[in-house]
Amino acid sequence: MISIFKAGGLNKYKVPHMKKHRLEGQNCLPKQLDVDLALSGKAIAQYQ
Repeated sequence: MISIFKAGGLNKYKVPHMKKHRLEGQNCLPKQLDVDLALSGKAIAQYQ
């Protein structure tokens, strides 16, 4: 989602690898990710 925000909602974004399988095996998979407030505000304003 963060990558989509940074790309301005376009389909030209690259999803970063988070090593999900390793984190899941260690029971360390985050339930939520931190998003920069300014970035999320910019994305919301773009779609209003």
